[in-house]
Amino acid sequence: MDVALAAEAGLRRQTVTGMSELHTELSGSVVVSAGEGFSSCVLEAASRFTTLHPRCSVELLITADFHKIVRGVADIAVRTTHLGEPSLIYRSIGRLAYGVFADAGYLKRFPGLTPATAVNIGLLPPLDMLPQMRVAKAAGLDRTQISVSSFAVQLESVRRGMGVAVLPRILAKDLIGLFPDLQLPDMEVYLVTRPQALKQAHIKCFFVILEQVLLEALSMESDEGYLLGGRPEMGA
Repeated sequence: MDVALAAEAGLRRQTVTGMSELHTELSGSVVVSAGEGFSSCVLEAASRFTTLHPRCSVELLITADFHKIVRGVADIAVRTTHLGEPSLIYRSIGRLAYGVFADAGYLKRFPGLTPATAVNIGLLPPLDMLPQMRVAKAAGLDRTQISVSSFAVQLESVRRGMGVAVLPRILAKDLIGLFPDLQLPDMEVYLVTRPQALKQAHIKCFFVILEQVLLEALSMESDEGYLLGGRPEMGA
């Protein structure tokens, strides 16, 4: 068994113990790398962590790039791609479901939408090559008048009623789902770190808390096709 696998097995055995040790006084800084779509989860984990341990701090690097965890650029990363680095621990958290969403005001102005008639808020390269974007475009959602380089701006554009967009369900709390027959691929979510990093108590503690927050967020997605707010998806 290699170092990463051994550390992963040890981490799983110690999860219950680790949770019971969360109230132990800790100090130190944790550097976390994540895409902007996971910023709310990381911030929630940081709030819980620093409340429990006031002498600790969290540095959040929001980026679409993969920071070199092996080289210590970040202690922990939230990723949606497994890069196969044998020296790192990849903890699978779950699957991130996607859908096409719009604001209620936009639907009132443009009833009876179809993928071909909806104005899509697109993403600029390289984000436009994500599997979910390619599948949606192949299904006819290609009438794009506005393209942006940020998921946050894309989400804000939809909330302003400027069009529809392919979004993770966990971000679409106040939006309405469209085109339920359009099946978009899920995306795996991983929590990644170095075995050496978990030897530091404050990093291990934050890892456990962030894992719990991510599990809570992903578990809010319903298997019945409902949005986080409890509203059923609407077809075209």
